[in-house]
Amino acid sequence: DQPRAQWYWKSNSDPWSTNGNEEWTKYSDIESAIIEEAFNQKTKTKLAELDNYSINLNDSIQISKSDPNKQRQIKRVLTSRNESQGLREERLFLTPELSKTFTGDWGKQAYNFLSQWMKHKNRSNAEIVEQAANAIIIEGKKLGKH
Repeated sequence: DQPRAQWYWKSNSDPWSTNGNEEWTKYSDIESAIIEEAFNQKTKTKLAELDNYSINLNDSIQISKSDPNKQRQIKRVLTSRNESQGLREERLFLTPELSKTFTGDWGKQAYNFLSQWMKHKNRSNAEIVEQAANAIIIEGKKLGKH
């Protein structure tokens, strides 16, 4: 059985620190495949382009496209096919249910809070939806996702 490459980026809050435990996060299966393709090229300079990052395989670093000073180490790990089988499947499964909802003990409190907020802000439903959408976009940009 041929081993499969999985790529990781160092996800510590300080990625260059040598103190403490190292934390590594997997790239998605698609990103890992793009990086692996660049890794296997016969060129001297090995680069891969992802949505928000450039991957320099010669130096084993990920570089943010929005801020080239934001760099993190990357690594390649070979796994057996059985270990990596779930990678592609993970995108096809539903996300787990939330452990808490707006029902039960604090559902009434949430409803009261939102009612008071809407009354105080005096905005239409369309304005509230637009404000919520803009907030989601802002949070997405902070996470580096669009």
